[in-house]
Amino acid sequence: MKLRELEVLHAILQTGSVTAAAKLLNVSQPSVSTVLQHAEAQLGMQLFERTGGRLKASPEAEALLPEIRDVFRRVDRISRNARSLARGRLGRINIAGTLALANGYIVDAVSVFVKQYPEVDVTIHSLQTPDIIERVVARELNLGVCYGSISNGALQVEELTAHSMICVMPKDHRLAEKPFIEVSDLLNETLITYEDGDWLRNKVDGLFAAVGEEPHISLQVSQTITALRLVSEDGGLALVEPFYFAATRPEGLVAKPVRPEQSLTVELIRPIGVVESAAVSAFVDILRGITANP
Repeated sequence: MKLRELEVLHAILQTGSVTAAAKLLNVSQPSVSTVLQHAEAQLGMQLFERTGGRLKASPEAEALLPEIRDVFRRVDRISRNARSLARGRLGRINIAGTLALANGYIVDAVSVFVKQYPEVDVTIHSLQTPDIIERVVARELNLGVCYGSISNGALQVEELTAHSMICVMPKDHRLAEKPFIEVSDLLNETLITYEDGDWLRNKVDGLFAAVGEEPHISLQVSQTITALRLVSEDGGLALVEPFYFAATRPEGLVAKPVRPEQSLTVELIRPIGVVESAAVSAFVDILRGITANP
């Protein structure tokens, strides 16, 4: 049976007459009669007995009634879900960020979002920037948040905010009392920073190149958390992004701004050519608000 035939059958079972069923469905009485006759002919059995101007369900129709009701419960649920999707009240969001940003801006935004949209499932991934880019391009992720000046023809890139690089050291280090750290202060220091090829490492190299020097990098890491742990163990001074330090405030360490200042942009990336759900759009609005008012 077609859904339209089930709809007519359901309406007649509810109302007990063709006239009332037609009114309920907002169609003409003859159209209801035609659909009913077609359904009975197709099934090869009578679905209703006509008594006293009303239609009484046959035993066969009564046997079908629970399944018909189940069909329309499902249809109602689909309609409710569709309305919820249109309002951004239902769905799924997959978002990734570098470790510091995933545990900072993204967590802050998700905490606000889930209170407003409790029926939307959210998955947060902590990944390296190249992996974030690859998975957003492949449309495995709805959104990515990372540091860098990202240029990729398959991505829509939006700058959310910018930070300045910091130098992290033990509280008792000789440079800890300075208001800011200059490159000349670091020439004889053991330095910890990011791996070659990382966008943040390029910023460190650019910092030294601006004054005609080369950094003495003894330890290279992929994550800020590793650099801070090494500083805690007297492994050297760390040149890192500021977000993770600000979020964790490691005991025994201090952070100083670096001069000349190196601006570290935080960017939101999305796949081009994808129509975003209302839920994703709502999340982006919340994320923008949080990064604009850290």
